Amino acid sequence: MRKKAYWILPVIAIVAVSLAASGCTKKVAEKTAEKAIEAATNGQADVDIDDNTLTINTDTGSYQAGDSVSLPDNFPSDVYVIDGTIKAAVANTQNESFVVSIQTSTSVDDAKTQYVQQLADDGWTIGTNMTYAGAVTLISEKDNRTLSVGIMEVDNQTTVNLNVATESASDSMQTPDDIGN
Repeated sequence: MRKKAYWILPVIAIVAVSLAASGCTKKVAEKTAEKAIEAATNGQADVDIDDNTLTINTDTGSYQAGDSVSLPDNFPSDVYVIDGTIKAAVANTQNESFVVSIQTSTSVDDAKTQYVQQLADDGWTIGTNMTYAGAVTLISEKDNRTLSVGIMEVDNQTTVNLNVATESASDSMQTPDDIGN
């Protein structure tokens, strides 16, 4: 997926859901989103809006958000996934990077304890372990990969965000300032 396309998928996802919610038929919303993604990526796209879940599959990855989200195919088995409900998942198959957002009933402190232990058990080396204003950031490395774990409480619900990137993925990651350049 081209750099610009990596950031545009969530924007197009919001547009597709908005179209579906505004009364457009599901098929029209899906086709409109597919055309926009294909134009942005110069590739093929398949958009499916079903059971309050949006799924986008392209030549180079996938995006899924909603009520029935599953872990992406090939998600690393050495990355601990806390018990809870996966609310969003992104997979970039070109550079084997993943972003997963999980809602859990586990407290921030207990989630941090679980991740610190699991990361050590799974051979990750924690380089950053910060707690600030009730939120936690853990950044770990293993082989040629970096794992960032963000844990925070929002509306009495704990959210855990996992971001797994290979060296090549982090080298090609784009910042919001790069969009449009």
